[in-house]
Amino acid sequence: MQIYKYVIKISKFAVMKKITTLFLLIIVAFSSCETELDINTDWEEVTVVFGLLDQSQDKQYIRINKAFLGNENAYVMASIADSLNFNPENIEVKLERVSPTGNILATKILSDTVMLKDSGTFASDNNIIYTFDTDDFLIENKNYVLSITNLINGNVVSANTNLIHELQLMDYFNNPIYKLGFYSDISKDFTNIPITWDHSKNAEIYQMSMIVNYNEYGSEGSIVEKSIQKDFPLIDYNGGNEIEQIISGEVFFDFIANNIEPSTNVNRRINDVDLLFTAGGGDLHTFMNLNEPPTGIVQERPIYTNIINGYGLFSCRLNKSQDSIFITQDTKKAIADSLQYLNFIYP
Repeated sequence: MQIYKYVIKISKFAVMKKITTLFLLIIVAFSSCETELDINTDWEEVTVVFGLLDQSQDKQYIRINKAFLGNENAYVMASIADSLNFNPENIEVKLERVSPTGNILATKILSDTVMLKDSGTFASDNNIIYTFDTDDFLIENKNYVLSITNLINGNVVSANTNLIHELQLMDYFNNPIYKLGFYSDISKDFTNIPITWDHSKNAEIYQMSMIVNYNEYGSEGSIVEKSIQKDFPLIDYNGGNEIEQIISGEVFFDFIANNIEPSTNVNRRINDVDLLFTAGGGDLHTFMNLNEPPTGIVQERPIYTNIINGYGLFSCRLNKSQDSIFITQDTKKAIADSLQYLNFIYP
C-alpha cells in the first residue's frame, strides 16, 4: 500500500474511532443507572486536518473537516455532508512560507473545490478539498505554516512543516545502456537487483514501487499497452547516506505470474519497467507507526496529531520516478520460456 493511500485510509476513521470508544465506555459505566444521562456536552468546534506538501506535484491538496457529535446514529450523521464540512465562506485557509528565523516570505490563500470520492460510510456528495497551485511557492529549504481561521467565531487552527529535499538516484540510472537483469542465461538462475538512492534531507521513511509495462497483441492486429504495479515494504531511515531496495529476480517473476490473467486471445511482450520513489517526513513517519495494526493485548492506540487547536496531520512527502528502464534480453527470454501459459513471446 502506498504511503499516501495508507494515510488517507487511516485519516477517515482515527478520530471517529476514538470518540466511539469513549461512548461505549460511558454507556457500560452507566447502563445500570435508572437516571437518564445525556452524554452530549455543550457543542465545541473540533477541526480535523490532513495534508502532505509535495513540491514534485503541480497542485497541493489539504483536507479540512470538523468532528461531529449529536443525538443521531454516528453512521447516519457521517453520511450528511454538513456534519463533516465547514462552509467554505466561513473559514480562511492560508499557507505562509517562512524563513528559518520565522519571517513571513510569501503567502498563499487556498481555494475550495469539490473532488469525486468513492461512496461509503462518510458523505461523498460534497467532498470539499482545499487546494493551491504549486508554482514556485514550495522551496525545499523553507518552512511552511498552515492556518485555518473561522471567520465567524475567530477560532484559529495551525500547523507547520518543512519540505523534503530532492531525491537523488544513483548515477547508473543516467547510463542509457543500463538494464535490469532478473535472470542470467549464463548461471541459469535468478539474480537480485539492488536499487539505491541518496538519503533526502527531512525524509524519515521511504517506499519504492515497481511498474512493469507490457503490450498485448490481439488476433485482429490490435496493440494494447498495459502495466502492473508492485509496492515494496516501507523503509525506515536508519541514519545512513544511502537507501537500498532489493528486487529479487524470483519475486519479479512471481509478481508477473500472479498479476496477469491467462488469455488465449492475446500474445504479450514485456517492454520495460518504471520505478516510483516516495519519501515521507518525520511527522508522517510517526503517524504511520502509531497507526499500525496492534499485535498485543492493548488494542487502543493514542491519536497522534501535530495540529495546534485541532487534530490530524500536516507533513511532507516527495515523489520521484525513473521511467522506461530497459530489461535484459536474458530476462525477456526467460519470461517467455517460463510463463508460456501467459502467452509471452520473444523476441
